Amino acid sequence: MKPRWMLLLTLGTALPACAQTPPPLQHGQIGSAAELAAQRGPATPEPIHLRRDRVPPDLVDLIPLAEKWGIGDDLLREEMQARATAAEKQAMGDALKDRHARITAWLDSFPQGQPMSDEAAAFMYMQLGADEMGLM
Repeated sequence: MKPRWMLLLTLGTALPACAQTPPPLQHGQIGSAAELAAQRGPATPEPIHLRRDRVPPDLVDLIPLAEKWGIGDDLLREEMQARATAAEKQAMGDALKDRHARITAWLDSFPQGQPMSDEAAAFMYMQLGADEMGLM
């Protein structure tokens, strides 16, 4: 029989080899908050730049808001909302007032099963954020 210290030494070196890091989550997969936080990267969203020619003319004035608030990462969007001032939230609510139906009609115009443009996705996440903040 091996001495106890040798058994512990053997287990101590073997266990790290057994503990494999799970593969990174892929788009559409659901992970724990810890997994998402570990993979998410920067604590602030990367700036996005939307193309005016891909947005209906009557919604072009909302592009700066969609670039700021159209965050697809749930955790980053939540953090940004928590950091936002009441004035920032009010400005967003005022700008979107009476425009949600028009934005939704545009988003609904994309063929089902086909990917949305980055511009449409940003508008969708901006609306989601507005809803999450109680601005709709």
